[in-house]
Amino acid sequence: MHTPGSIESESGSAAVPRHDAAQAPHRLRHRSAFAALFALLLLCASGFHAPARAAEVSPCPVDWEAQICELKSVVEVLKKEHLTEIDMPAFLDETIRLGVKTLPYARFISTAELQEQAQRDQRARNGTPGIGIIFETLPTGLHIIDVVPDAPAAHAGVRTGDLVVAMDGNSLAGVDNSDIAKYANGEAGAPLKVTLLRGASHQRLEFTLVRALIRPRPATARLLDGNVLYTRLANFPEPAIGDYIEAVQAERQKNPAVKGLILDLRINGGGALNAAIGITALFTGRNKTAMVTLQRDDKMQHRVTTNWPDYILPVMQGQDPLAPLQGDDWWRSVPLIVLVDSQSASAAEATAAALRDLGRAKLLGTPTYGKGMAQTGVDTRDGTHLIWTNARNLRPNGCPMEGYGVVPDWIVPPRKDADMDGVLLSYREVDIPRPAYASKSTPDPFATVRKERQHLRDRRAFAKLDETKGAPLPQKEFGSDKDWQLKQALNALAGKPVQVVTVNPKFMPMQPACMKLDE
Repeated sequence: MHTPGSIESESGSAAVPRHDAAQAPHRLRHRSAFAALFALLLLCASGFHAPARAAEVSPCPVDWEAQICELKSVVEVLKKEHLTEIDMPAFLDETIRLGVKTLPYARFISTAELQEQAQRDQRARNGTPGIGIIFETLPTGLHIIDVVPDAPAAHAGVRTGDLVVAMDGNSLAGVDNSDIAKYANGEAGAPLKVTLLRGASHQRLEFTLVRALIRPRPATARLLDGNVLYTRLANFPEPAIGDYIEAVQAERQKNPAVKGLILDLRINGGGALNAAIGITALFTGRNKTAMVTLQRDDKMQHRVTTNWPDYILPVMQGQDPLAPLQGDDWWRSVPLIVLVDSQSASAAEATAAALRDLGRAKLLGTPTYGKGMAQTGVDTRDGTHLIWTNARNLRPNGCPMEGYGVVPDWIVPPRKDADMDGVLLSYREVDIPRPAYASKSTPDPFATVRKERQHLRDRRAFAKLDETKGAPLPQKEFGSDKDWQLKQALNALAGKPVQVVTVNPKFMPMQPACMKLDE
């Protein structure tokens, strides 16, 4: 039952209820009284709000992301309602870990894991227990791109091109790079059962390998015919600069008439970036820009030079390893060719790019991997450590390497009869998907290119092409008579024609957008 004067129409204005005419004067008096009261309420409403309509205060602090409070709500529900009692600290650590590792080269690890990493780095200087394979991670497993000579895998008959699908019965399909160590690590003398697929028929093979101490040999040098010195850096550990100088000087003492030098950076996954800067400084001399790093949305430029101490490393103990060589002009004048391939990554491709851009060397081989980012780390809380990407590395010419790599002056296949399309479709940085949230400004910039490259691989797989012709040259054949790229480098140093190949542009890296660098 309605009370006169209390009904509102759909338009919100006061409406007269239906009564007989005899009650009209009484109705009007009520209406007038209501109107006055309503007006008074309107005036008061301008300064006061009814308590029932007050906005609910958010329990989330203003400087927190709303999703942090959502996580808190989820935790409270799980603590009270989950079937079993959850180890909440471990659950939250794993939640953070899984989220962080979706970002490029980022990790969230415990102090114990950080200490284990430091121990592995220390062992890497003296020798690391392992089976001796170099691989790239695919969704289906570990694709072996090289087998270390005289290591357990080589002795057992493991081959380049094999696909490792399991270790000790643990499937490697979809396993993240950071998780592979859980299956592969072990002490020297401990067995490791490896399951792999071989060839187009996917022949399934099993090997039980006994881990051995794989001693690092980052720098080697050997004199070739024509007084050309062939040198190789397999990676860039902290001692790389000193080791490389020692290997080269030993050969120069045997034959002071060295008139050409080849630096082989193929299948070199990088390492200490300062070691790369030091190798660049060794060949270019002082007062050069070796690299420019961009930080925080590409707004902060930092120039890295070839001057000491820009390449300082703990192993140097404050002593510049290049200081004794400043009077030896041979290092800065000897004709230099750098060999690169799709597995030349990070510090390796930064070295190649700097030597080329500074006019010190010519590059020969195939486009490099394209990892043009640097990482840093910090202790967070309660014994955890966060590693994240904090910089994008630019070449001295202002061009990015991330996703693009470095295209050599001479494009030469690993073998004379190589399937160059297959070579160029080997997995590189551009083939790694990025979550859209990793960058608001450029979410997954290579998504279209990656999709097209996978489409081309699928077509080749459907055609059942011989995959071995697109495989990289095994490391054991580097520097041998089978090394086609080395032969062409020797031709270049001798002033002879270099046999390059013409490639389909759609298989090549995109043209990067280069920046004008600050003066």
